[in-house]
Amino acid sequence: MKQSFYVLICVAFLFWQCGREEKLMVKAVEIKEIDVLRFTIPGIDQKNIYVGENVIVVHLPENYAKGNYIKPDIVFGAGYSSQSKLLNGFSFEGQEIRLELESATRPRRTFNVIVIPYKAIQLNRPTQTYDFTIGPEKTFTASFDLKGTLATVNDSGKVVYEPLVRFIDKATGLIALELLVDHGYENSGNESTFTLPPPILPGEYTAEIVWGTKRELLSSHVTVKPGAVRFKRGSWRMLEDHRYFEITAFNLPPTAKYEAIIQNDFVSPQRISLKYEKPGTLSGNLPAAIGLGNYKITYLMNGKEQKPYEERAWLDRYSGDDHFYIRKNSTQPILRIVTQPSLRGFFTTPYGYDLAYYPAASIVNRKEPLIAYTQAWGGFPDHNEMILVNQSTGKEYSLPYSGDVYGIFDYYLSFLSYPIPSHVPVGKYAVYVVRGTEKTERYSQIITLK
Repeated sequence: MKQSFYVLICVAFLFWQCGREEKLMVKAVEIKEIDVLRFTIPGIDQKNIYVGENVIVVHLPENYAKGNYIKPDIVFGAGYSSQSKLLNGFSFEGQEIRLELESATRPRRTFNVIVIPYKAIQLNRPTQTYDFTIGPEKTFTASFDLKGTLATVNDSGKVVYEPLVRFIDKATGLIALELLVDHGYENSGNESTFTLPPPILPGEYTAEIVWGTKRELLSSHVTVKPGAVRFKRGSWRMLEDHRYFEITAFNLPPTAKYEAIIQNDFVSPQRISLKYEKPGTLSGNLPAAIGLGNYKITYLMNGKEQKPYEERAWLDRYSGDDHFYIRKNSTQPILRIVTQPSLRGFFTTPYGYDLAYYPAASIVNRKEPLIAYTQAWGGFPDHNEMILVNQSTGKEYSLPYSGDVYGIFDYYLSFLSYPIPSHVPVGKYAVYVVRGTEKTERYSQIITLK
């Protein structure tokens, strides 16, 4: 009896195993059809060619003899064909190449074709030594040519269009920093400019140009030294329940005491502590007393005021100073600058030419209009006016938009004109702007009308 019981157990176990194996064998496997079954090039080993779902990558061997030319043989998936000129051969240097597939029964398909030469990065200068002191606008240039198609792929297979410079810490061998080309500078020909950001730490590094999967040593000796503490000008667009913010600066000592004073002409100054988060970054939380409105910020380190440095990016410098713009919703317009036409000034750009700007005004003359830069989204409304609120009587005065516009930076920033009616008395006023059915929060400062 006991033996029969064991036999039954064994048989049951075998049936369970067979059933389990059958389920494993018939389990469906998802296969993504890529619609290019084969992409070959005479003389190039197939292991150097990758065909993916929407990309074809060709790695040219060191001994590739046909220079800037490829003629592929392509086998398409069922139902697909192509009229592409690529089928007859193509030149690839600096080109963005796409292979388009057509079908009467299936969706059209497009593949990025990436060609990567064996020597994809060619330096135009010997490797050199760099010696930097950390601070604003600290740049360096590198001269190199990129070979192959306009795009390449990185180690993850992602299509990329820009090279980068990678700093590697000599002490740890770890990647410390990756920099993209700074397009704020004139990058002419094969000269590219890179800017060192606030998070970089003093130390010894090597630097290499990285173009997708290819690397070329730029410098084996990069020395980075600390400089003076310099705070970056900030501008924050926040909602009322968003209390957290960050501040960027160069050369922040981790052990220093950092604070900020948040204020405008309607709220008493609020002094708050700032936390050192990491190299180049401080954080803080706005107190409950800071409600909707526009607020200025003052930076303090060990109790001493730290004025922000003047950036070369003039659009940031002249579109409204360090402010928190706290709004009830993300589309509410922002009154950034209130001024007058006669206050128009000029500054000289790093390229040597003069540009106009309008500084904010605190004392205004009724003989000329008020002009305002209001950052807004959507179409221009039928109704647009500036409202002055007398701080002694509480009475409001409407200044309709006149239709005149004063522009700077080729009218990238537009200041609308609001003539001051004769019945508005002299005095101190709060200011806001009404656009259609929306209005801005109060301007950060009280203006004095004379």
